[in-house]
Amino acid sequence: MAGMIDLAFERETVNLSLLHQELTAALGGKLVGLSGNGRGVRVHLLDSTTSDERKLAGQIVAGHDAGRLTADQQVERERGAALEALRKPWAQWSPADKDALLRLLAGELGLAVL
Repeated sequence: MAGMIDLAFERETVNLSLLHQELTAALGGKLVGLSGNGRGVRVHLLDSTTSDERKLAGQIVAGHDAGRLTADQQVERERGAALEALRKPWAQWSPADKDALLRLLAGELGLAVL
């Protein structure tokens, strides 16, 4: 059974989902996972990870932009904004609002959305 090592980095803000994607793209199967506690992040790697790969992981963490979103996070943000725009009395809804609601519901149901 392969062992694991942890690299600890101090960072106040981290988008764990995005950082996981970035590290996976660079390290592939050498990345075991990530954990964070609001003050830092731990990168869990297989102990077979080379020193160059560990250095690369550190560079990726240092260059990580926590303000960027993954594609899934962006979709969720847009969905939330669309829902928020519909939070008004029914009498104030326009035909475009009703269409927006139908598109959101169709997406939730897995129906094709045009």
